Amino acid sequence: MAAREKRSLTQKELCVKYNCPLVSYTLNIAGPVKRFKNADRCFYEGKQEIEKYFAHSGFTIYECVLTNEASGLECIWAIAADDVVLKKAMAHIEEQHPLGRLFDIDVISEGGEKIMRKSLNLPLRSCLVCGKSGHECARCLNHPLEEILKNTNSIIDNYFFHLDAETISRCAIRALLYELSVTPKPGLVDRHNNGAHKDMDFFSFIDSTVTLIPYFHDMALAGMKNRRVPLNNLLAQLRRRGLQAENEMLAATDGINTHKGIIFSLGIICVSCGYLELSSALMKDIFQTASAIASPALETDFQGITQENARTNGEMAFAKHNSGGIRAEAAGGFPSVREHAMPAFEKAIKRGYSLEDSGLHALLHLLANVEDTNIISRSSFNTLFEIQQNLRVFLKNHPDEKAVREYAFELDKRFCELNISPGGCADLLVITYMMHFIGEQFTARF
Repeated sequence: MAAREKRSLTQKELCVKYNCPLVSYTLNIAGPVKRFKNADRCFYEGKQEIEKYFAHSGFTIYECVLTNEASGLECIWAIAADDVVLKKAMAHIEEQHPLGRLFDIDVISEGGEKIMRKSLNLPLRSCLVCGKSGHECARCLNHPLEEILKNTNSIIDNYFFHLDAETISRCAIRALLYELSVTPKPGLVDRHNNGAHKDMDFFSFIDSTVTLIPYFHDMALAGMKNRRVPLNNLLAQLRRRGLQAENEMLAATDGINTHKGIIFSLGIICVSCGYLELSSALMKDIFQTASAIASPALETDFQGITQENARTNGEMAFAKHNSGGIRAEAAGGFPSVREHAMPAFEKAIKRGYSLEDSGLHALLHLLANVEDTNIISRSSFNTLFEIQQNLRVFLKNHPDEKAVREYAFELDKRFCELNISPGGCADLLVITYMMHFIGEQFTARF
């Protein structure tokens, strides 16, 4: 009640001060608790939508008063516009925005009177629970508070679940496209050549990447919807969708395996991002969550695998050399990304490298340190050891952008001659870009 009186006083003062209409905005949150994280986020979504309309219409805002109280966030704008036009526009936002039923947007005339929907023949607001007259249901107390709050939270969660899932999946697709576009990448498909591959090219990866857009969205959403499920139980629930994505990828590329490894590893990262509240998460939380989700794969996928029955390069590397490949990386929380790629990437960014050259710098650090089963399967442990020894010597001298690119071009020539393709390192570079982009979108940090 005190907040309502204070709001009314502010409205009167603004009307006198500017002699213009006001738009007064709060949320419709039932019950005694008006402030919680997603309610505040909901408020700012509405504020952004209202201000977007003001900017699009070219209206002049004389003053904006934002109030931050325990009783709820409030915002009042004194604005140069016709009050009837404003009321119709605000009613449209309330009706059309997915969160609009929770927006309470009043328009006050320059004389201080509230413009009512009924006076403009606008439809009255519906009940949050049953869809009938909201005023009538509230007056008659037709629904218990618990039911109203359940519907309120459902509206908010559904909106932000899909919004955040879209953001996470966009980061994933952007990471895939950046990794693909980095040039030169030794032995890998890039803008310059097809590396050590005769069965795929730049456009094969484009086709495959586009196919995976819905998959990464589904993985992020699965993380959000299963936040109460123990992490070590999640993988079994997700694998069917992963196999479906793999089949869709193969259909798009005529049977060529462009992204099988990344479907697993980047899918795990998307689930981890969805599982967490990213606005308050640390980067290490994402890696730890990924580790907990992926650990069952390392425990079960290699059971009974021998050189005779191995079907993939990863299984053969495990049977021959006890190398866990991408499963071990994921189960360990991507240590190669944490300890080598991300520090190299962020250091390069701070030195003024472009995103592309920072990615190339990170890739060389991965090549110097990762037991890439793709390299092993196409050559030998000795070849990998030699490559890594030479790379470590080169990187120890802190090369600049030009030197990194020249070295990468020479290494690309050698990898193509030896038919070597470090696909495992490429996947880890995708994860590196993904973590960087997630850090940009949310407040996630080291």
